[in-house]
Amino acid sequence: MASLARVAGSIIAAFGGAILAPLLVYLGISIPFPATALGLVIVALVPAILCRSFTTASIASIAGILAGLIVWLTLIYNPVMDAIVGAVAGNLLVDPTLAYILLLAAMALVSGAVGLALSPREEVIKAALERESEEGVAVEVPPAAESEKSVAEGEVGAVEPHRGEAPAVAAEVEAPTAGEEVVYVKCIHCGEPVPEEAVYCPHCGKRVKA
Repeated sequence: MASLARVAGSIIAAFGGAILAPLLVYLGISIPFPATALGLVIVALVPAILCRSFTTASIASIAGILAGLIVWLTLIYNPVMDAIVGAVAGNLLVDPTLAYILLLAAMALVSGAVGLALSPREEVIKAALERESEEGVAVEVPPAAESEKSVAEGEVGAVEPHRGEAPAVAAEVEAPTAGEEVVYVKCIHCGEPVPEEAVYCPHCGKRVKA
């Protein structure tokens, strides 16, 4: 989840991108390329890069766009009619103002899609696992993890335990004798403490020692 500062920065950037082309027309400033193009790039990419999440990037982009449109339509209203807006208005047979609004709305979706593509893989997997635990729905396992799981199950010959039960491989860990101190190490797969002599992790069931 993006921090509050990142979300605020995304909203401000989307506001600036939405108001850029109308403001340049209002001030009579011309640039070598369509101002709409620069504004759309800002609206689509900045929230996505800062938030790195479909939902957060889309919401931040929409919030900034709405603020920009309100300022444009109430305070400095003037038609935006550069090459990009003209092409969209001509193809869709709509007013240039509506064409500009439609372009901004499309960029909000693009921002969410880019944010989803940039989201860290760990967060995606974590969210999927959390959804599985809450809804009891099976989550697709990546091919690498699936093959590793198959090897571990083939070596142990155990059936997957019920939810909440420790794997059967835990039985292979010998109980310490009286007075003997048990040394624990972290499992290289799940990070849970595992007896140093254990061959398989009693928490995730994966092999921890060759």
